[in-house]
Amino acid sequence: MGKIKGKRKGLVIWSGTINKKHTLTHTLYDTDIVTIGREGDYTNVILNSGGWRTNHTKNCMNDVLTIYNLKVIQKNFMWYLVDGHNTIAWDFEDGMNLGIKYNENGNMTIVRWGLTFNMRRA
Repeated sequence: MGKIKGKRKGLVIWSGTINKKHTLTHTLYDTDIVTIGREGDYTNVILNSGGWRTNHTKNCMNDVLTIYNLKVIQKNFMWYLVDGHNTIAWDFEDGMNLGIKYNENGNMTIVRWGLTFNMRRA
């Protein structure tokens, strides 16, 4: 994994235990925008804009998602989560949950589940 970029206004990163599981939470003002934890053999990432679909929120999320080679983009006033090559896009939804798993070669597999399961070509 890579290093998370520098500090942005209003962004606080804290580490703690929720339900006996270690989590890393990135909070922008009063909204937990990215929560990262372990679930068995994969990394669980939860994304949430809190309804604040702003450039600042998106940039703060992207600072964290860079380590997973993912990013949030905006196109025609809609938000999408895309892979590093912009080849696969998921409709962004608050509370979307990603399961990220690495194989023995370090290749990443993403399992996404949520309410709509919409996948599109970017």
